[in-house]
Amino acid sequence: MSCNCKLPDKMLAWPLFGAGMDKLGKDDKPCEIPVPVNSDDELLVRIDAIGLCFSDVKLIRAGEEHPRVISKDLSTDPVIPGHEAVMTVVKVGKNLEHKFNCGQRFIIQADIYINGKGFAYGYAINGGMAQYSLIDQRVLNGDEGCYLLPVKDDTPSAVAALMEPWTCVQASYMIENRTVPKQNGSVLIAAEPGSRKIYAAGELLKKSCPSKVCALNLSSGALDALEAELNIKADVIKTITDDLKFDDIFICDVSDQKLGEKLAKACNRGAVISFIGDYPDDAWSFDVGSIHYEGWFYQGAKGEVLSAAYGRNVRSELKKGGVCWLPGGAGAMGQMHTQMAVESENCPKRILVSDMDDARIENVRSQLAGKIQEKGIEFVTLNPTGMSPEKFEKAIADFAPEGFDDIIMLVPVIPVLNGSAKFLKDDGLMNIFAGIPAGKEGELNVNGIASRGMRFIGSSGSKTAHLRHTLDLAEKGLLKPVTALAALGGMNALKEGLDAVINAKFPGKTVIFPNCPEMPLTPVKDISKLAPGIDATLDENGFYTNDTERQLLEAYTR
Repeated sequence: MSCNCKLPDKMLAWPLFGAGMDKLGKDDKPCEIPVPVNSDDELLVRIDAIGLCFSDVKLIRAGEEHPRVISKDLSTDPVIPGHEAVMTVVKVGKNLEHKFNCGQRFIIQADIYINGKGFAYGYAINGGMAQYSLIDQRVLNGDEGCYLLPVKDDTPSAVAALMEPWTCVQASYMIENRTVPKQNGSVLIAAEPGSRKIYAAGELLKKSCPSKVCALNLSSGALDALEAELNIKADVIKTITDDLKFDDIFICDVSDQKLGEKLAKACNRGAVISFIGDYPDDAWSFDVGSIHYEGWFYQGAKGEVLSAAYGRNVRSELKKGGVCWLPGGAGAMGQMHTQMAVESENCPKRILVSDMDDARIENVRSQLAGKIQEKGIEFVTLNPTGMSPEKFEKAIADFAPEGFDDIIMLVPVIPVLNGSAKFLKDDGLMNIFAGIPAGKEGELNVNGIASRGMRFIGSSGSKTAHLRHTLDLAEKGLLKPVTALAALGGMNALKEGLDAVINAKFPGKTVIFPNCPEMPLTPVKDISKLAPGIDATLDENGFYTNDTERQLLEAYTR
């Protein structure tokens, strides 16, 4: 079944032929390739809009080395990037006619899994940097069911393209770290060489019934006591090797920093690492990238009871009435977090935003001025450019002399993270939102984690339920995603748009219309230049509307 519209034989697309921006498309232009033909079990969709993301830049720079790419040789088996896609069904395979109709509009949850294996849209599956795209059974029948979510007709495509990045922001405050050891999981209990201390498992660890327990440097008395309490024979190991990975790790009074750091990285995905006992006020090296990408969670407790480490300061939402700092909080994604902080029902009382661009700072301040005043929030901005590091740190300390309840890390730079972490207060929370690569290490206060409730969390991507939640908020008017729209352009301007993302040219998100090849890349503030009468289509606050989009598409669709 196909729509009444005649489909072209050829389309424009931006295939990625290897690592590097020069390998996107050909000669800095999109390629003309055949429009794909759908099978009986597939949909053919028109890509109405595609949001540009720094994750796209990471993919393009990494090529085949990117962990989500499945092509072994992009030069012969290229992939089309683009995961923030809005699409309309234009052809339905005959086996899908009872489920889908031409003209239906969708956004896509790009994190697609089949039997636990990732096939991300725009990474492993050809994505939205094309005029048309095939939607196959991996998308329609994955581990979470169908990864397409319907979009209402009155939602502009440029706004719908913002749902996925908004969802990543929303999901970062919905992280559910474990408050108990993993059921039937693998456990490591490690002590300082020569230790004579006796440790108790405690009720939570006993109830988890671990399937495997490894012991390192425990005395015979400590080992006997734990085996009796857990009713399991432990595997005694002499050293920690790279092939040993665990779900729950207990590091007990280890004063050897190198040993402690190594133990704290012997982790499965989603591992919880507990520092038991007393630790110095020193900065240890932690894999902060894996906090973000692998969901590692560091905690601790004084004493000798292993289960006591669980349950303190396990939150992901901002602290109501607290003090919050957003380094990079006026950037494309940062302003979404800042908007969330200001508009949240349980918002902080005092918010500090630091950013290196005065125009972005002014943009986020002006957009949120009404809500800031309405809620009585103390809202302060800082630009470290032109300030000495000492002066900047003093300004931070003056704003929060007791430290911050929440720090939302929006700058993927280790030295910035290290410097910011020093300002976290007891029972404070740092959300490492910016995607520092797994394996990259930062310096965190081990005593702060072990004894003072400091916690560091992070998340990568989102689930379909998160995207559905964001879409529902937007369609009910409880979230205004259009505030993040900063620039628009057509297919031929896509690479220029990516360059703008790299150089943070616009104070927000850039959206491309693949079927408007000649639309120039234009800041939203200059949108009136794109077609006569555009100003009259904006809403009372000057924001983009469905009428705005209709007029743009009439002027530029080819």
